[in-house]
Amino acid sequence: MKTEKFPFRSAIISTLVHATEDERKVLRSLQTLCPGEIKVRRQVLKGHYGNPITSLSFSIKQRGLLRELWSGIAEKLKKEDMERLSSIAPERIDEDCRFYLRFDKQMAYAGLLSLAESGDVVHVRFKVSAFPSKREVALKLVKEFIEETLKNMEKKREHA
Repeated sequence: MKTEKFPFRSAIISTLVHATEDERKVLRSLQTLCPGEIKVRRQVLKGHYGNPITSLSFSIKQRGLLRELWSGIAEKLKKEDMERLSSIAPERIDEDCRFYLRFDKQMAYAGLLSLAESGDVVHVRFKVSAFPSKREVALKLVKEFIEETLKNMEKKREHA
């Protein structure tokens, strides 16, 4: 991956632990995305009916760790999911140049990543370094980067 084409400035990774879930297992799901030793923030919340919900999250601002995060996603995602990312990117980038991904929490617990639309998920929110800071610019950068990632995945598979 070329440094100048890496489009992300920061990332926040988060998930929720419901009262019926084992927090250690949910933490393991979150750690599937964690590049190295990162401090996980734990916040206890209350659900609509007063039920306890715990939010687990960590943020990354260091460029090297951001690259590791993306590399880990690319390694653990099926090729079809990575290809799908390119087509759904317009729906996943907001006006503030944030790129949102959701991964199935159960699959993440098993050390795998699978894109999810809703439900029990691990959320990843990338901040895209777009200049000017416009959605269209961010979308172009992300789509180009995903295409570059796909090409790199193909090269690795050819040499394996």
